[in-house]
Amino acid sequence: MSKNIMYKYLIFFLISLTPVFSSAYEPFLTDDASTVKKGKHQFDFYYYNIFNKGGINTDDGILDINVPGEEFLASDRAIGFPLGYTYGLNDRTEISFGMTYYGFPTGGFSPLTNYNLGTKYRFYSDEDSGLALAIKPSFFFPNGTNHQSAGLGMALPGYGINFIGAYDKKDYSILVNFAYQHQPYNTNYSVAGTYRELRTELFQLSVAPIWNISERLHLGLDIGLVTDITPTDDRPYNAFIMPAVTYSPTEDIDLGISYLRVAQNFRDQIGTGYSSIFKVGISYRF
Repeated sequence: MSKNIMYKYLIFFLISLTPVFSSAYEPFLTDDASTVKKGKHQFDFYYYNIFNKGGINTDDGILDINVPGEEFLASDRAIGFPLGYTYGLNDRTEISFGMTYYGFPTGGFSPLTNYNLGTKYRFYSDEDSGLALAIKPSFFFPNGTNHQSAGLGMALPGYGINFIGAYDKKDYSILVNFAYQHQPYNTNYSVAGTYRELRTELFQLSVAPIWNISERLHLGLDIGLVTDITPTDDRPYNAFIMPAVTYSPTEDIDLGISYLRVAQNFRDQIGTGYSSIFKVGISYRF
């Protein structure tokens, strides 16, 4: 399989992992162990631009590198608006619902797709040591067959779970995630115009050191490995890196911006063989 075909698959995979591999701690990809306070609501509204540096024709279509945290596997680029709602059930548990509105590409399908439902439970926390542990199971609703053919999601339901660890200190935090996702697809229809076999058992391991520049300003770096959605023996995983910044003008408003690159290895992150996502948005609690 050519390198550029792999890039197209990777773009799709990064999009397809929205419910499990994406984070309530926007715009970071690696989630934290905190939950929304009991009785409070949080809305996340983000804009992202997905861009593929590869993408060449094959016998049955074009596929990019799958991108962690989103779900787009067509060629070229996509513009999306992921929308999320989270409610704090108690001091340790939250529930969340999300979906994505695609401004581009458009076609014979609804712009709304990638509906997902999840819950996060923090089962351990120690304020003295700063250590906290949580789990986040999720369910992914099936998209339409037209969405799958356009590379905007799979036409079968899926599920997954994310294991979350956090180590919080005054000046910094370290987040670690290990996520699993089972995401089948309807083999009677193409995925972004191709009928190539795709992996349905997907894993992601990531770590994110975050520096507290001030009480309101935080700078972090997401680094990790994600399963290559294309079944190849020589390269089962792809690498990603993402700097991110959050600024909180008030206690209940977070502004975030991030830029993610994913490639076959970290060497390609600064070359031409990568796919990327630029993300900017706001989180509001009340």
